[in-house]
Amino acid sequence: MLEIIVFLSVLLFIAVLFYKQANEQFEILQIDATRLSELPTLYQDRSPIVISDYDTPNLGTAQDLHKRQSVLQMQVGNQQLGQLIQTRSTLPIKAAEVLAKETGLQIWFEHHLFKQLVPSYTSFIYSFNCSLWPFKRGMFKTKAFQTLLMPTQGTAIVSLMLQKMIPYLPTKWNNREFGSLSLHDTPLLNQIQFIDIKLRKGSMLLLPAHLIVDIKSEDAWTFMAEIHHPVSRVFRDT
Repeated sequence: MLEIIVFLSVLLFIAVLFYKQANEQFEILQIDATRLSELPTLYQDRSPIVISDYDTPNLGTAQDLHKRQSVLQMQVGNQQLGQLIQTRSTLPIKAAEVLAKETGLQIWFEHHLFKQLVPSYTSFIYSFNCSLWPFKRGMFKTKAFQTLLMPTQGTAIVSLMLQKMIPYLPTKWNNREFGSLSLHDTPLLNQIQFIDIKLRKGSMLLLPAHLIVDIKSEDAWTFMAEIHHPVSRVFRDT
């Protein structure tokens, strides 16, 4: 029994150590939707992966939501969901999760895409969280094994930074819009290195853990699915 406990402890230590490793640099990988079976191999590079020509559903759009007043009138905290969207500010996470569920995107992802994104031989260990972000989402750090970003309408501009850029950011950078930073609150702003990726409907972006991400656009709505294995799930709320 002791040997089993020691063995499992060693496996857990290795898994945590591997999860915490962050890239010091990356390249953008690109594949089309017919090559999803290659993803488990590509994940080993710990690089962002752009997937093109995927037949995304006509869900999670402003036009579709305006036909469903019952959803817009749902209370999230002390405000209606529709009022939160009209402000065009970054939604609270709870509101974005409600949107993903009520627009049908969460169920669509679970039954049509999720299993294609995880290794088939260990698919049972993975779980996911879904959210839908109208117009933008402020900066956040990816913690999931893979984080999927998929525009449901418009063109999303995704800014990516390596974890080593965090010291250059303001202390309270989380959920802040990257474009709102200035030399007044970010003295070393000119030293921040980032890459912008434009995503249109029909394209998706998969991101490894430990990247800093900002999503912005005037018209895009962006679906996000965080795919977790047991180790990343533990670190999700830290």
